[in-house]
Amino acid sequence: METAIARLRTQHRVVLLHYSPIVETVAGEPLEIYPFLGTSRLEEPLLRQSISAIFHGHAHRGSPEGQTTSGVPVFNVAMPLLRMKFPDTTTRPIEL
Repeated sequence: METAIARLRTQHRVVLLHYSPIVETVAGEPLEIYPFLGTSRLEEPLLRQSISAIFHGHAHRGSPEGQTTSGVPVFNVAMPLLRMKFPDTTTRPIEL
């Protein structure tokens, strides 16, 4: 991941992960499942790169926002969480 990010030659670098790189956005989930929702080991390589924002899912009852220790915004965009936190603004998937 770190090598791939370092190769990007763009003004903004946005990272999309399945698991959370910080504990802040899994807060609200049962403590015993935290290890299955993310790991700070994902944060370590991100801290060595210039990142604009990080998005992840998987923590369905977590918190929508947090930040890395270096201040990069982290957003939990798990659909169940968005529906729960923002019921009037979350779009529903289109059925084909």
